[in-house]
Amino acid sequence: MKQILTHAIDDAAQPHFDKMVDALSGAHGLYQKRPLPHMLLGEKTDDMAAMQNMADVLGDGAARILILGTGGSSLGAQVLAQVHGALTPAGQMGGPDLIFVDNLDAETYARLLAGDLSASRFLVVSKSGGTAETMMQAGGALLALQKQGLDVARHMGGIAGRGDNALRRLADTYGFALLDHEDEIGGRFSVFTNVGLLPAIWAGGNAQKIRAGAASVMAGLSGAAADYGPLLGAAAQLAHMAAGRNISVMMAYADRLERLAFWYRQLWAESLGKLGKGSVPVNALGPVDQHSQMQLYMAGPDDKFYTVLTHATRGQGPGVPDSFADDEGLAALVGHTMGNLVDAEARGTMDTLVEAGRPLRHMALSAIDDEAIGALLMHFQLETIYAAEGLGVDAFDQPAVEAGKIRAKHYLSEMA
Repeated sequence: MKQILTHAIDDAAQPHFDKMVDALSGAHGLYQKRPLPHMLLGEKTDDMAAMQNMADVLGDGAARILILGTGGSSLGAQVLAQVHGALTPAGQMGGPDLIFVDNLDAETYARLLAGDLSASRFLVVSKSGGTAETMMQAGGALLALQKQGLDVARHMGGIAGRGDNALRRLADTYGFALLDHEDEIGGRFSVFTNVGLLPAIWAGGNAQKIRAGAASVMAGLSGAAADYGPLLGAAAQLAHMAAGRNISVMMAYADRLERLAFWYRQLWAESLGKLGKGSVPVNALGPVDQHSQMQLYMAGPDDKFYTVLTHATRGQGPGVPDSFADDEGLAALVGHTMGNLVDAEARGTMDTLVEAGRPLRHMALSAIDDEAIGALLMHFQLETIYAAEGLGVDAFDQPAVEAGKIRAKHYLSEMA
């Protein structure tokens, strides 16, 4: 993975960028001496056996597995599963179908629970063990399994924080297995824990390689602050915030990177949006969003910083019939593959944005695989943590979200 910042810093942002790199060097030194728990997950191995056992036992005989969790309890796992085709039009490359039930919708969930559930499994994920949306989903699954006379202990598993909580009490009551959620890792930073890796295993992913990718980015922490990719990425984003560009657009040129931008959207927004600070993350998918967003990006306000993600596509995919050469509207496609066109469109988009004076960085992946995605995810986690340091906010809390949850419970009690 290469982070190319050649066109990321313009004259308006350069003074701020230099100051930010210098300011973040202090945090860099502290992390070198005392890395955060999030930074050590790439080297973790003592949870692999339990993860694999849960994958084998709960996945045995499963045609589909419904992952019940919201936000950080789901998005990271979606990213890792999508590497292997899950959540793409082409479908998953192997293993049981994974269905991430991350939004709460009564009609959708009722339809998911309809029909024979004998080949369905449920994974309930909640660090607190009491997330209202997730526990409502779990309750619905329990009722449906019992109605069909199915053994809950065989059809359900979970991941919950340690200590007494509702999910652990449910597991005791119904006899289903639980894995421990990492104590010091919040949901949106949990992709390298069992929260992300267990579904990845079902999708055909290699948990060791995912963590190896994360570890490869962490290895650079020992070097100078001015050479460290995640710190430079944070400094670039902070510099553009200071220059008035308070929208961060991530545009990925691959179906298998589509959920990555959604994961990043939560990570960036929930970690930095505090005390009147932060920037608005926007997810886009190339080439399709060239048709829906580029007019705004090119001719709209200059208030955005762009991150474009690509991978090697030249020579890949189907071509076109030679007969296309007979039509002047199609002739340009002859002799090319679909991957050639994607490559050309990605480069064309970047060149056009740069010519328009829009600040852009390019993240170039040699491949979309477990190790590459592990590196990319760790980069963006660290970039977010450094950015929080630069803004002077706590990257790991979400007080506004909690306030909304309290009000929701109040309104629910009024319906009784």
